[in-house]
Amino acid sequence: MDVQFLTRKAARVVMPDRASTLANLSVLRQEWEQAAEGDSLINVPASVGLLLFDVTARLGLTREEQAQVLGDQLFREALVKLQL
Repeated sequence: MDVQFLTRKAARVVMPDRASTLANLSVLRQEWEQAAEGDSLINVPASVGLLLFDVTARLGLTREEQAQVLGDQLFREALVKLQL
């Protein structure tokens, strides 16, 4: 399945620690760039579920918060896949 999303209509979220959030998301992007070994991230196939898990981890969410955001099934599957 090839699904593309446009985020133009996404609501703006006010984050209390915006600078920290931006820094953590930038580190996540840099990690993906290293894993892509020079290929454009646009062309890198990836697991949406694991990417969402990475984002929740980078945002510093607790396990309970991650389960709430991801849903119990995706959260459990990610833990199993990552052997956490």
